[in-house]
Amino acid sequence: MHYAQWDCGNGFCVMNDIIIAIRRLQADGQIRHAWVIDTDVHKGDGTAALTKDDPTITTLSLHMASGWLLDQPSHDNEGRSNPSFTPSDIDIPIESGEERFYIDRLDTGLAELTGYPDPDIAVVVYGADPYFHDELPSTRKLQLTLKQLMERDLLVYRFLKQRNVPMAYLMAGGYGERAWEVYSQFLEFVLLEKYG
Repeated sequence: MHYAQWDCGNGFCVMNDIIIAIRRLQADGQIRHAWVIDTDVHKGDGTAALTKDDPTITTLSLHMASGWLLDQPSHDNEGRSNPSFTPSDIDIPIESGEERFYIDRLDTGLAELTGYPDPDIAVVVYGADPYFHDELPSTRKLQLTLKQLMERDLLVYRFLKQRNVPMAYLMAGGYGERAWEVYSQFLEFVLLEKYG
């Protein structure tokens, strides 16, 4: 998923299947423009790098402002840029201790998305790893409650639904015995709304 670059995997991601799927839909003529809304705790660096010169894919990444993968050098020994620092179209970094601003900043970022071409699909990289019960050490700089994560998920869902944007949700980052809580509360809401 979102860390993989064009020439290598990164993190737990062997290939960037998000962009592969979007490119396939474009090649088949099923879509022209896509949004990628990434709410994983880590920056969607591979997705940003793979789409940096492509106006048909708009990327938004809501992530920790520091820590892995942003704690590595921005350039290598030969002065080449580290692709992990490629900006998304909309980057929303959240510093440790700024959790209270998380929802408002996401709301502002989503409003900014409306200035880009309307998408034929939105791919939501649905991260559970900002949860304060997440067990992966590199997620510790952002500690959100289950309630805050539900607010996040409803905000994105309603934003897309109000605009009649088809959406695909991909479960992303979520480590340990309680990651399911983030996914299940939102899935329950969507299923009850649709079939309840």
